Amino acid sequence: MAIKGFSSLQHLLAPERIAILGAGCGPSCPGDVILANLLKAGPRGSVYPVHPGKEAVGGVPTYPDVREIPRDIDLAILACPPGDILPELHACGEKGVKAALIIASDFRHRLERPDAVMEEIRDVSRRYGMRTLGPNSLGIIRPRLGLNASIAHDCPPPGRLAFVSQSATLATAILDYAAEKHVGFSTFVSVGAQVDVDFADVIDFLGLDPDTRGIVLYVESIKNGRRFTSAARAYARAKPLVVVKGGRYAASAQVSLTHSGTLAGEDKVYDAVFKRAGMVRVEEVLELFHLSEALGKQVPPKGNRLAIVTNAGGPAVMATDALVRHGGALARLSPDTLEELRAILPRYCRLDNPVDVLSDADPERFIQVVEACMKDRGCDGVLAILTPQFATRPVETAARLVEAARRNPRATILACWMGSGEMSRGREILNQGGVPTHVAPEQGVKSFLYMYNYDRNIKLLYETPSNVLEEDFEPDSRKVATILDEAGRNKIFFLGERQAKEILKAYGIDSPPITLSRTPEEALEAARKIGFPVALKLESPDISHKGEVGGVMLHVREEEVKRAFEKIRENLARSSPLARFAGVTVQPMVLWPGVELAIGAKKDPTFGSVILCGTGGELFQALEDYAVGLPPLNETLAKRLLEDTKIYRYLEKGSTCRANPGILVATLVRFSQLVVDFPQIREIDINPFFLGESRGVCLDGRLVLEQDAIHGVRAAAGPCCPDHLAICPYPSHLVSTASLKDGTPCTIRPIKPEDEPLMRELFHTFSPE
Repeated sequence: MAIKGFSSLQHLLAPERIAILGAGCGPSCPGDVILANLLKAGPRGSVYPVHPGKEAVGGVPTYPDVREIPRDIDLAILACPPGDILPELHACGEKGVKAALIIASDFRHRLERPDAVMEEIRDVSRRYGMRTLGPNSLGIIRPRLGLNASIAHDCPPPGRLAFVSQSATLATAILDYAAEKHVGFSTFVSVGAQVDVDFADVIDFLGLDPDTRGIVLYVESIKNGRRFTSAARAYARAKPLVVVKGGRYAASAQVSLTHSGTLAGEDKVYDAVFKRAGMVRVEEVLELFHLSEALGKQVPPKGNRLAIVTNAGGPAVMATDALVRHGGALARLSPDTLEELRAILPRYCRLDNPVDVLSDADPERFIQVVEACMKDRGCDGVLAILTPQFATRPVETAARLVEAARRNPRATILACWMGSGEMSRGREILNQGGVPTHVAPEQGVKSFLYMYNYDRNIKLLYETPSNVLEEDFEPDSRKVATILDEAGRNKIFFLGERQAKEILKAYGIDSPPITLSRTPEEALEAARKIGFPVALKLESPDISHKGEVGGVMLHVREEEVKRAFEKIRENLARSSPLARFAGVTVQPMVLWPGVELAIGAKKDPTFGSVILCGTGGELFQALEDYAVGLPPLNETLAKRLLEDTKIYRYLEKGSTCRANPGILVATLVRFSQLVVDFPQIREIDINPFFLGESRGVCLDGRLVLEQDAIHGVRAAAGPCCPDHLAICPYPSHLVSTASLKDGTPCTIRPIKPEDEPLMRELFHTFSPE
């Protein structure tokens, strides 16, 4: 797939013959700017301006129509007004043009029906087999090829970094910044509205481009979630993928019937996708370049423990604050390191991390301290902060730091040379020597932690969950299919607590016994069988959240049952007069020690099913302590998901409620399997899930079906990846058994990422032949 994507974009990103439609309108119009840029960049094939009323533009002969150009055209650049795009695109298709770049700035604002025009552009591109970039694209720049097919004023120098932006205006600002800072690019692509060529296509191309060492993306939205995830996962191991996502706080477009669905908003889903795809998400645009530089020069740290060495206390405090705020930790220096520092530093120095070498430190003292920290096994990285002081020699210190970094190639070292003048010269030496530099301590700290997150996310790529549970448990998928099928055919799309618990129980997620009572007398009889105190809950097909209408009564004793029953009915009639009252369920109160959690799933319109887990009960929405991940999950992925929540970290440390986090992990894996098996589940919610020392139970739940469930429900099966998953599960259906010639049984299965050491060992056993 990647090779196909590479070849299909050759004509777009490495064209030999280029036609420009829309040149000749004036020196400030896009067509003339692009023509001037192409001519200024140097000889790169041939350029053919197209203009029906002029003989030449910029000294280059024109053609009245693209179809009259006597040579085959690789790339047609449409810099014409938006209203002329469709007829010109048709002409390009008839000519046999291989690729089209549509500029059309402010495309949506200049047309009455932009979506309809977009759809027609897509149809024309498919009809003629023409790859189309844009509209609303700034263009393409490939400095090493001498190609500047853009409306940008300056062409950046060649570099190893590729930049792909969805926003044309932001792309312009980034190019200006890059020119000022002498940042080079291997490729610059403005994808615009992604009518055809999207992020996945460009990542596929750049992943195989030998001139590209890292890819940075500015993303506002993704068109095809699975293609994007697949492309990113394919190349994230070899080339760092760094992304900044615009629209971070936009509300989810989907109206949800469960609390989990409401909280698993768009930004949380993108965050989960970036992590699972091995990408690193940064908060600000300039951090894209800081991190890309760091990953290109240093090995990623294995942990989040940072040592800070400084010649001034203030910047060290700022660095420490940033470290703690963003989830890092100050490294605890070993006794051996402290002893070494005692011999290096003056006796009145405070031996602790951050290590203040004092304002009178010469380069030798500074570097000796840095190198001592680099060798400490308890340090995952070192941030060296140098400020202008009376004894500071920034150029010499920088040169010595480069030497120290070369002596310790496995250590992660970042530098912060604060100030200008000689400090700038020092930063230049560090940059040339392969040490990432920053002008503020917070930048260095964030780069360190982003590098750490990159390494963690890459490890996630090696987790390939199966589409069957790998434990001694077989879910009753037939029972679930029967329940959902009956509900769908009866056009019942919201399944309440009793049915949801029955479905969850089929997948090994237990719940206390539950009895439906239609009268106060039935409720009292059921409560006496269960034992007091009990919980009474509303049963209504029209109410998704019982607590919001006063439909839940807890710790109910024998003399209170009938009164509680009537109170629930009265609350429903007062808050929702049109809602149907089907009775009240009676359940035992769970009184053993534990903690309330929430587990849920919803369908995201771009990436399919996503899973949510975190603090539950009444505090679920108030605290918003939850994490979002992509199914399928195995034990490792479930733990990684839960590690992003405060409640799980609290349980891992040994909480007073004696809840067992291992049970939560197993429950999340089973829940994930249910979501994988049934694409018709639109939303499902367990809140609360009560976790104790020896068991966990579902105390309440609900499930929402897709509308297409009316045509029947069955578990997903077969060789194809289910449509509702952005990441395909391990193909367990291809596992088989066989016997060798001597009768020895063996298993034949597709390779897994964790087989890499075995594969390496196998190749060492081969003969040269």
